[in-house]
Amino acid sequence: MKTKTQKIKPHVHSILHDVGLLLHVPGVMAIASLPICLWFREYYAVWGFLITALSSLLIGQLLYCNFQGKGETQLRHAMIIAALSWAIIPLLGAIPFWVTASFFRNAQTPATIQEFQDFWNALFEAVSGFTSAGLTVTLNESRLPHSLQWWRSFMQWIGGVGVIVLVLSISEPSTDAYQLYSAEGRSKRIAATVSATVRRIWWIYLLYTGFSILLFRITGMPWWDAINHGLTGISTGGFSIRDDSIASYNSAVQLAVIVVMTLGAISFPIHYYFITQKRLSALWQDSQHKTLWLLLAVSSLVLLFENRWFFGSFIWLDSLFQWVSALGTCGFETVDLQNWSSSAKLLLILGMLVGGAAGSTVGGLKLNRLVFFGKAVVWHLQKLALQPHQLMHYRVEGKIVTEAEASRTIEAATVLLVLWFCAIALGVVILLHVAPYSLIDVIFEAASALGSVGLSVGITHPDLHWLGKLTLMILMWIGRLEIVPVLVLFLSLINFKRKVLN
Repeated sequence: MKTKTQKIKPHVHSILHDVGLLLHVPGVMAIASLPICLWFREYYAVWGFLITALSSLLIGQLLYCNFQGKGETQLRHAMIIAALSWAIIPLLGAIPFWVTASFFRNAQTPATIQEFQDFWNALFEAVSGFTSAGLTVTLNESRLPHSLQWWRSFMQWIGGVGVIVLVLSISEPSTDAYQLYSAEGRSKRIAATVSATVRRIWWIYLLYTGFSILLFRITGMPWWDAINHGLTGISTGGFSIRDDSIASYNSAVQLAVIVVMTLGAISFPIHYYFITQKRLSALWQDSQHKTLWLLLAVSSLVLLFENRWFFGSFIWLDSLFQWVSALGTCGFETVDLQNWSSSAKLLLILGMLVGGAAGSTVGGLKLNRLVFFGKAVVWHLQKLALQPHQLMHYRVEGKIVTEAEASRTIEAATVLLVLWFCAIALGVVILLHVAPYSLIDVIFEAASALGSVGLSVGITHPDLHWLGKLTLMILMWIGRLEIVPVLVLFLSLINFKRKVLN
């Protein structure tokens, strides 16, 4: 038994060491948020951020300093680190909501703050924030303290680009950097090293965040609104500080939000090429971005005519806005989607499941996998039409690949698709037992959670049964990590327990 323990110990140490490093993030975020409390004189909120900072930094330091062992780096270890970190960080992120709400115990306290006295609601908001999903149990966002409005936006902004990407840009973990980078759902590099890549991602992200804030301000948003929506727009998160999301703003603001949501759905490598090469054609130079523009144009028209059929009038701006919000997995709303037709909801569901380009801030399956499935169909038909003396050529992004490489690509995409629909099915079955809504509405909410979108038909609510909240939180968690790291974590825990017991 000692031998077995010794074999797994270095790996466990390495995992806990890097998890401890990542757990510093919410603590630093909480410290950075204290000036907001002081600026708006919300001194009661300081305690929540201080407790978060102390808890985060203390736990992080204990793990980081006490577990220095390092085993051979494997992708599965990086996946475990990613899954564990994304599960624990929201627990720390929930503290400001819960502690701040606990200071209000009188009848005059707004109901939207009282709801966070239930830790389930505080945790739900934090999970949705850090996964940049955008589903919310906040009843009236406008009645939240400024500090909590900021915290919601800040969580989504960090979550949009990824906690691991943030840490890799400023620190050196013990686990191989590329393995961690890949475990968070990224693969392409825009520099020679991962460290240089994540730094470039961050300066692009900061540039577009500043652009988004200025664009919103110029088109009519007050500064506080522009800052918060700039953070949650470019991160394709979707949290708002208005009770009706973007609906209360003028059409110029709504068009500006469409622009920002679209920018968030474009991959960072393409942004980098566009900025450095200064060529507009860089925005559609690969297959998945050509598909992105095609889907934005064609499906917006389909949704427009569907709403014309159902409502009797062209609601062109709302149709365009909600399609971009669904495909870009942002979650901003301008209408009450519960009143839309089942066909319109089905189209939005498909958009939420697909998502934008891989390598961006979006959730969903990603457009590169949709392109792979399309190529698989074409390859299959071409193969059937081949003459005995002809050879089959497999081309991906202009490069000829072998049949084995093409098969591996399609296999990986297919496995994830199957897992995705299994997760949706399980989530729908559970939600149907706890939420009195139609099947299409339940599928819509589950797809929104798994796709890290945030569009809602009203199922997400502070009064939703705890099992329903837990189901949606798990869907947001596994959707943000693209399921596989979570499965690796569970299988590793089962295997670890078996080894210890034996």
